[in-house]
Amino acid sequence: MKKKKKHSSKKYSGSRRKTKDKKKDSVKQDLQQDLQQDVKKDTKDTKKDVKKGAKKDKKKSSKKDAKKTSKKSVDKKSAEETVVPVEHKENEAKTETLALRSKRSKKSKAKSKSSRDDKKAYLILAFLGVLVILLFVAMLALAGRGKQAGHTGSLGNIFGSSSKVTKKEDKEKEEKVTPTNKSAEAKQAVMEADADTMYGNGLYYDYANMTLNQVVEAFMADQGIESSQIAFSYKNTKTNEQFSMNDTQPMTAGSTYKLPLNMLVMDEVNKGKLSLTERFDITNTEYEYQGEHDNYVAAFGGSMTIPEMQEYSLVYSENTPAYALAERLGGMEKFYGMLDKYGKSKGEVKTIQMHGNKTTTDYYIQVLDYLWKHQDNYKDILHYIGESFPNEYYKTYLPNLTIYQKPGYVREALNVDAIVMEDTPYMVAIYTRYLGGSTENSDEISGWGLQQLGMLSYVINEWHRVNMN
Repeated sequence: MKKKKKHSSKKYSGSRRKTKDKKKDSVKQDLQQDLQQDVKKDTKDTKKDVKKGAKKDKKKSSKKDAKKTSKKSVDKKSAEETVVPVEHKENEAKTETLALRSKRSKKSKAKSKSSRDDKKAYLILAFLGVLVILLFVAMLALAGRGKQAGHTGSLGNIFGSSSKVTKKEDKEKEEKVTPTNKSAEAKQAVMEADADTMYGNGLYYDYANMTLNQVVEAFMADQGIESSQIAFSYKNTKTNEQFSMNDTQPMTAGSTYKLPLNMLVMDEVNKGKLSLTERFDITNTEYEYQGEHDNYVAAFGGSMTIPEMQEYSLVYSENTPAYALAERLGGMEKFYGMLDKYGKSKGEVKTIQMHGNKTTTDYYIQVLDYLWKHQDNYKDILHYIGESFPNEYYKTYLPNLTIYQKPGYVREALNVDAIVMEDTPYMVAIYTRYLGGSTENSDEISGWGLQQLGMLSYVINEWHRVNMN
């Protein structure tokens, strides 16, 4: 400890002395400089006082003694009060006067500069304040105009972009995927509960430990179905989880076009552009089959309401009422040009081809998603597709579930779009070709192909029950 004290003393004692000496020299130099500057800058009266003081100093003492006395009095005055000889009082008074005047001069300059800066700052703040007020008034005026134009008039909508941002944010929020983390025990419990049904249908697979695609591939292998014959898209309505196979592969749509057709007509009804009670002439509508068209004209007296067209186009999948609905939109060509309202496929075929009738499951899963998210606008449509084809298509092996489905069949194609009301609802679009030996020349539905579609529907539903419910 003693060594440290000695070390500390050696290190700093010399520097303290040097600092004190430097401070004394600095004070002397500063005082001399201040006196010189004050003498130069002071007024004429001050110069006279200095000359008079200098003359008196020459008579009483030398300049050296006067300087020494003046310096000593300045150094000692701040620390303690000292009796100053009478002969030096006059000199000290003059020196003090000069110093005080110098200090006042510096302070006044500083004050004037400070006041100028304060004025500048005040002017800037005042200008900014005025700008803010003007902007606020302008925004209020624009908001008032927005109200007159039928807008909300909120500040957020004044610039016309916030609503778009909000919609984008809402969509992103809706599409956020939250994977289902179901325990192995819970999955196994469903497997055990449904085991008898699985074995009874001949459709037992290790659903708990396989992905949806793996289960579908295992089913196809058992049935001798090639990979290109089936395309599907699946979406969980609660978690937004999606699975698919060949979802951009062009497939023949068949009558599934009637679902978005009915939705577009209902959009016009909801806008007040079409009436549900008005009877529309169907005698001159386009048609696919002459006999079917003539039968509808006769049965309905040449006119139908929109609800009648909806029922027969959705529940029974008839073509004449579907063409009558398209006429409400301006005809088939205009109808096909409106289909992108509900989505677009990422494949080459974006919606449904008017010529060729090709589509993708990637498009149809978006149609189903739109229908699900806007159920209040399509209550009648949901009612009709809920009644369609009982015990067939997606309902074949699932008789106890509420299923909203729109099947489609033509030549080689056998399809179904469905919203399935499991504990956790989901939607699925399944499009097939050549099931049961059907071809582009087929005139009738293949019974075995229809059975295979029903089995595939069961397999997808069981995987959902085990892993998603």
